[in-house]
Amino acid sequence: MNPPAGFWRRYAAYSLDATAIGLLCLPLLWSRLAKAAALMSAATDTLLDRLWPMLDSYSSGAGVVPWDWLDLARDPALLDMTQRLAGDLLGISLQCTLVVMAVAAVWFIASESSRWQASPGKHLLGLRVTDVRGERCGRGRIARRFVAGVPSWLLLNLGHAMAGVTPGKRALHDYIAGTRVELAPGAPAAMPRAARSWLLLQAAVFFGLVGFVVLRYVQLLVEITVGGY
Repeated sequence: MNPPAGFWRRYAAYSLDATAIGLLCLPLLWSRLAKAAALMSAATDTLLDRLWPMLDSYSSGAGVVPWDWLDLARDPALLDMTQRLAGDLLGISLQCTLVVMAVAAVWFIASESSRWQASPGKHLLGLRVTDVRGERCGRGRIARRFVAGVPSWLLLNLGHAMAGVTPGKRALHDYIAGTRVELAPGAPAAMPRAARSWLLLQAAVFFGLVGFVVLRYVQLLVEITVGGY
């Protein structure tokens, strides 16, 4: 058998697949995502209509006490809006999840049971999926491997993280399905430079978004403090 694939190489391959699947699903989900965005925007406007007058009273010293904020939680209009919003967003989330799961199932099961023995992302990074003896997996085993990934997601990705600490670099769904991810014949042992660049790009985007959100919150707090609203 070939050496097992390392955790970060597996993650880089998976993130390539996930990006491709997301792009494929985007046209299918666009109307649902637009509806969710419109619902959130309307809910935010309603909440701000109630929140800003209270902030103005508080900043002007008009006798607002801390427990007056509980009025927001008791407001019938806000309670009704919150309940309707939660129900609508839950329905949209379930629809989106089903579409993504269906596309992902076809993507992974078809490719990892093919002669490649790998999804497109794994193939690009020199990886392949085999059984525990290093032999090609049938479609049924690959389907079980895909379904076995659900517990890993429910465990907040702890099942996926097992690939970084187990002796054979196997994740939870590999143990359940009796599979492993190894280097394909002729693949370099070191992670390709393109994969390292892809990981660095993801890290840069992540920390950039976190920094942007933090700066926006700081800006909002400063504007509230100086009476900008």
